Amino acid sequence: MKAYTKGTRRAAAALLTASALTQFSGGQAVAADAQPRDFLPAPAGTHLGLLYYLNGSSDTFVDADGNEVPGSGLDVNIGIARYVYFFDIGNMRADINVVQPFGGLNNMSIGGTSFATDDFALGDTSIVATVWPLNDPENNRYFAVATYLTLPTGDYDPDVASLGSNRWSMTVQPAYYFNINPQWSVDLVGDVTIYGDNDEGPGGITIEKDPTYTALGWLNYHASAETTFSAGLSTTWGGAETRGGVKGEASKVTTTRVAWSQMLNPTTQFVAEIGTDVKAENNFERKTEAVFRIAKFF
Repeated sequence: MKAYTKGTRRAAAALLTASALTQFSGGQAVAADAQPRDFLPAPAGTHLGLLYYLNGSSDTFVDADGNEVPGSGLDVNIGIARYVYFFDIGNMRADINVVQPFGGLNNMSIGGTSFATDDFALGDTSIVATVWPLNDPENNRYFAVATYLTLPTGDYDPDVASLGSNRWSMTVQPAYYFNINPQWSVDLVGDVTIYGDNDEGPGGITIEKDPTYTALGWLNYHASAETTFSAGLSTTWGGAETRGGVKGEASKVTTTRVAWSQMLNPTTQFVAEIGTDVKAENNFERKTEAVFRIAKFF
């Protein structure tokens, strides 16, 4: 009972949880996430259009001490539209892309307390630039650095959990891809996100947010030139918020995932990914997470 009371009080005292969750499950996080072989560049002059759908469900909130808080839940349904253009800067491959999330959060509650959510809203737009200092297709080795500038363009209400954050943020994401042998490859991806202040928190308070960090790895099996099966593990941590001068707890989520990537034809790719959170702290622990993505090269 002591753990339950402490966890509920912490969760309900400030909407830290909702803020951390919308960043973790929102469009920015999904876009900055990486599916298998994402950092293999296309030829210069290639255009790429992508549509994502993310569905996540949780009936468990875990407080910062690792205690489950009864009477908690959340459903997430998010779409993302993304456009990418590849080009060369001298002898170095690069891209520029625009990411626009949309969708909503539903049925959010913590410790039996329901929170207002936005069933459908536009999220914050991200402008992304990537460069490949190492682009070695002969030996299947690639090193890239992507930079995300996320603008406070999304729908925002300080008393409603939605995809808008009302703050600027920047993510730097290095990634390395290499082949072990012709049938096996590895993706290693990390990122750090820094956040501006939200000056329009509940009651007009200022909300500061510490950086968040992500480490992600994929092991890929290439069954054929068209089909790849992957298994991955990711951890995201940090993001403690200071609300009106009172600092909250950081959050952490570790997720296992599997993915299937399929070239439907020479210019169309489909990716399906299923994941589950194996550990969460000060956040919702998702029983299931599904990501579906269609990509069209032109």
